[in-house]
Amino acid sequence: MKDNKPQNIQRRPVINRTPGDGYINIREKPEQEDIDEFDSPTNEYHLKTAYKIKAAKWAMTVFLIVFSAAGLIFNSGELTAVNFNQLMTYINRQTAGRTPRTEFTIEADEASGIGYHRNNIAVLRKNRLDIYDINGRRNSVSRHIYSNPAISASEKYIIAYDLGMNKMEVFNSFARVHEYRGDGPIYGAQVTSRGNIVYITSEAGYNSAVYIMDAGFNNMFECKFGEDFVVSADIDDKAERLATAGFFARNGDYLSRISIYDTSITEPLSRIEIIGEQPYGVRLTENGVYAVFENSFRIYDRNGSHVLNYNFEYRNIRAMQLMPSLAAVVLNEKTLGIDDRILIFDETGDILYDGAVGAEIRDIQFSEDFRFLYFLTRTGLYEINIGQKTFELVTNEYDETANNIIYANDRNIFLSGLTKVNIIEVN
Repeated sequence: MKDNKPQNIQRRPVINRTPGDGYINIREKPEQEDIDEFDSPTNEYHLKTAYKIKAAKWAMTVFLIVFSAAGLIFNSGELTAVNFNQLMTYINRQTAGRTPRTEFTIEADEASGIGYHRNNIAVLRKNRLDIYDINGRRNSVSRHIYSNPAISASEKYIIAYDLGMNKMEVFNSFARVHEYRGDGPIYGAQVTSRGNIVYITSEAGYNSAVYIMDAGFNNMFECKFGEDFVVSADIDDKAERLATAGFFARNGDYLSRISIYDTSITEPLSRIEIIGEQPYGVRLTENGVYAVFENSFRIYDRNGSHVLNYNFEYRNIRAMQLMPSLAAVVLNEKTLGIDDRILIFDETGDILYDGAVGAEIRDIQFSEDFRFLYFLTRTGLYEINIGQKTFELVTNEYDETANNIIYANDRNIFLSGLTKVNIIEVN
């Protein structure tokens, strides 16, 4: 299953890899007690105490009703669907704490995409989008027909699209809030935490076009490419900057281009050309861009000046995750056995971690605070402490089909497979 957390978008099809038990307790009706027992003078104290407790309960109930009504009247502007959903999620989490849940069942397949959105897990299949809360309850179902489902999720929205088709849908936790249909196919899309969307498409007379849509679903910026086939695009959270990666053939070899834009200006601030390598992905940093190519990892500043060029020496890229402050790349060492190497870079070009792992890595994911990098293998989930440059086993108890790390924060790590989501508690 493809990891579809908010990342740089890439123009190439990628095959992506209930509720808990309950019971009804039926109690027998107690037999009628002897009425004379309660008339006994020895029980007067207990009767008075019972009346006092009953009165206190009624007083508390009245107070809660008045308090809630006052809150609704004087703070009605704060009562939104999102806030209500967060409240219910908190209540659900407290209830679930009594009977800890480590997994819940989902309906997915090898073509499904999956994303994390505001304590919800979104599972996109060819025929529908299911949104589950973290207790495994399916709160929303939206039906469609997709051939190659792709998903991107952030704190603001979930976007779902059919890779290579002209339809894109935008959802919140409850329902679809926008539907886009264009003239050209969509080759990739990404949504920021503020709800800004960047998507790659094509138009007549151009090989590629990149559009930015604001949180109100209005196009606010566009750039078109007569030669480049754009495979990746990224915007910052406010959609003030854009970076694209594309390529085309010249004189029998590849010519790749990284373009950096200020979205208040039509022309790019800089354009970087690399000969002989196809681009795999691009991501904006605070001071420039990360760019992954077929045989190298490169960093440039905002003006397009070179900062770092790390050559892979023709080792295959197994996985990558590019974030604004850190980047991780997994390389297959091509030894006789299975031996992958993990590299973690910061935006200045320093290598924060370089280590070999005697296993095939299925997925990687930075923690929310970027202190850790988690990687998943067939035999276990592992944690790299980036500051200490060490790694250790987190757990090997999860669904055997798990091949995707959805999200990791300071409380939980979410794994997904074809049939289940596993929730691993962080110690």
